[in-house]
Amino acid sequence: MDIIIMQNNRIILCVVTVLFTLITMFLQNKILMQILNLKEVKFTKIFLFQAILFSVTRVIMPIQLHKIIEILTQILIYKKYLKVNTEKVLFAEEINVIIFSVTELISIKVFTELCEVNSLESALASMDFMAYITITAILVKLLIYILLKKFNISINIPEYISCESKKQIIEVATVSTILIIFNEIEILNCMQTIPNTIYLLDIILLISYYLISTTNMLKTLQIETDKNEINNLESSNDRLQHNYDNICALKHDFGNIMQGFGGFIATKDFDGLQKMYNDVICECQSLNNIKAFDKDIINNPAIYNLINNKYLLAKQYDIEINLEVYIDFNSLKIKTYELCRILGVLIDNAIEAAKDCEEKVINIKFLKDNSNKRNLIVIENTCKNYLIDINKMKEKGFSTKKNKLFHGLGLWKVNQIIKKNENLRLYTTRDKMFKQQLEIYSWE
Repeated sequence: MDIIIMQNNRIILCVVTVLFTLITMFLQNKILMQILNLKEVKFTKIFLFQAILFSVTRVIMPIQLHKIIEILTQILIYKKYLKVNTEKVLFAEEINVIIFSVTELISIKVFTELCEVNSLESALASMDFMAYITITAILVKLLIYILLKKFNISINIPEYISCESKKQIIEVATVSTILIIFNEIEILNCMQTIPNTIYLLDIILLISYYLISTTNMLKTLQIETDKNEINNLESSNDRLQHNYDNICALKHDFGNIMQGFGGFIATKDFDGLQKMYNDVICECQSLNNIKAFDKDIINNPAIYNLINNKYLLAKQYDIEINLEVYIDFNSLKIKTYELCRILGVLIDNAIEAAKDCEEKVINIKFLKDNSNKRNLIVIENTCKNYLIDINKMKEKGFSTKKNKLFHGLGLWKVNQIIKKNENLRLYTTRDKMFKQQLEIYSWE
């Protein structure tokens, strides 16, 4: 009879554990997605996998080991399945760990004191204790999610920060997470021998350490953001100065231009008049591009800085760049880092081809196609009339340059990025101009 009761208790424990795990994992994913500012995604398969895995580990493993497996699994899922950057997911997981470590330390201490439990092992063997801890965790997670949602709290780690800053964030978040976990394990193992004041002091110091390390990381991010802003302003000032000089020169020569028009009109040389008119219109069109180079229009600092620098580079070769922008860069379904790599390669190739032509022109268009739920990035450039196998251009090592060392990797890498993102397409055509069209679909 006792054996049957024990088996029934185990079955009840397993069912309750699975049920509570489903609830806690649902809330934990909601919290992490809010912190990471991720939109709602179809997470059913991964969510069920997490629930089953964590239910099993909670039943058969010590709470300390189960916690480590849960954290590592969570990081891998968000990095591999949701393609969240390493620094972001580690920073978010650090927040998750500190909140629930402190919650567990306090709730376990309260339970053991109220119920006069002699050791942690005795508490873990109690169904009342497990139910108490789990319900407490659910309530805390629910409260945190409500607060995060209400105040719209999320972390903002720009993708365009330097590799050094990313490395620093990864190192600090990893070390902090490890210290928090092992501190919790150690303090719980010695819980009955540590005075309450020391136990409380440990929790306070744990929170203080986290706040200090997080504050330092946020300061690093702010410094990085400020540096990028300064670089953008310097590049923008150089471009504006260049355009201002051209406007002043055009204004200064306006009288001479009118006299030139008058000469063609007086001699009724309409062909010459047409040619001169086209030249003036061409220069005015170049000046009109100033309007497109606006931070409010190119509303992504990384893309703005990249296009601005490529514009200045093209001007060194007297290449005319025509820019049209009709999209919101922050709504594109592509990582800024990957978009910068693709744009950098395509524009560099366009400059390389156009600089050797008599007519040096590059057209860059950012267009929205609502009917097909996509955004288009079109880069056209003049090029010399030699045959290129468009299919071979994406192969590793293909290059039109004589010195092929370190060349022939750009389009190959672009093709690798396209292949790993299901919503990206790249089409290459050639007619009067060489054309690359990147299609970014906004599939949910």
